[in-house]
Amino acid sequence: MEQTSAGFLVLILDTNPSHWWRNGDGMPANQSDLSFQKTVESVLIFVSSYLLLNRSNRLIFLAAHAGSSVTLYPDALSESESGDQIGLIRNIVLKKLLALSEQTHDSTLKSTTSISGSISRGLCCMNRVLKGNADLFPRIFVIQRSPDVPEHYISIMNSIFSAQKKNVAIDACILSQEHSPFMQQATYLTGGIYYKPRLIDGLLQYLITLYLPDPNVRKMFRFPSQESVDFRAMCFCHKKAVSTAYVCPVCLSLFCQFQPICSTCGVRSRLSIPKKLATSKQPK
Repeated sequence: MEQTSAGFLVLILDTNPSHWWRNGDGMPANQSDLSFQKTVESVLIFVSSYLLLNRSNRLIFLAAHAGSSVTLYPDALSESESGDQIGLIRNIVLKKLLALSEQTHDSTLKSTTSISGSISRGLCCMNRVLKGNADLFPRIFVIQRSPDVPEHYISIMNSIFSAQKKNVAIDACILSQEHSPFMQQATYLTGGIYYKPRLIDGLLQYLITLYLPDPNVRKMFRFPSQESVDFRAMCFCHKKAVSTAYVCPVCLSLFCQFQPICSTCGVRSRLSIPKKLATSKQPK
């Protein structure tokens, strides 16, 4: 039997407390806390299963927190991860998650989850590791609870294009009430899996059956496909999906209405906009 090649997984877990404990769905605080604990337990079992598949599998575990991306594992770049280190990995991750929960955060950043920053960091780590280990099968797995951040649209798209160039599949498991257009685009364009479980209680089953096989093995299975992908961009002014928008030529910010001065970079537009377009609320 042919031996399967080792994989390199960057696992990104959304740990923003403002969307786990104050998610606006009417769930009591103690139930939200229990929901997060169950998610962490399921993810750690998934990590153990992944490392046991191949003793040469590599893992980087990142937390997409409020306004920052935090490395949960490893503490320092290690040579390899194997089954005998699973207990150590669990202890390190739980210890760092506890430290994160005790931190105070800037109120202006508490609702902004650093998904894009975590994906960028993951790609940088992959680029460094793959230079010396070109045989590894790389992929990124995002477990997201927070809604998309419109201001991160450009950085997300840049990460998607970089992942395409490096043949890195991006998988996404969405635990929020609404779908994530950003992750829909990321998974579709990179050949990954996008899924939104109905209940968190059955999360472990989805993690093992859908996300444990690497992209090379998935060809032999039949996985659920996306019914539709929302390819619309997000405007920076009203945080809404738009099919047609005005684009700043300097920072590439998107606006559904004409802005004489870009609110992102402050550049003044030199375009002469006809009265019809200037007075209309949104472009058709």
